[in-house]
Amino acid sequence: MAMRSDIYLPPGTRVRRDDVEGSAEFGVVIHCWLSEEICAHDCYVAFFGDALPEGRPNEKPYVLRYASVSLTVVD
Repeated sequence: MAMRSDIYLPPGTRVRRDDVEGSAEFGVVIHCWLSEEICAHDCYVAFFGDALPEGRPNEKPYVLRYASVSLTVVD
């Protein structure tokens, strides 16, 4: 498990976002940039739910925006 920090995450990076209730959702970074608005790296992530698909996904992912510090890189 990678340490959380404000870093640039290249497109294609597999990530996990944990919530306060202990559940997680998995996704892939689409775009990441240094945002002057939040003084950190911001990312668009395509989320697939509770697991990353193997191969082509059966359903279309949903895209959300999160700061890189709120994401954990997964292998």
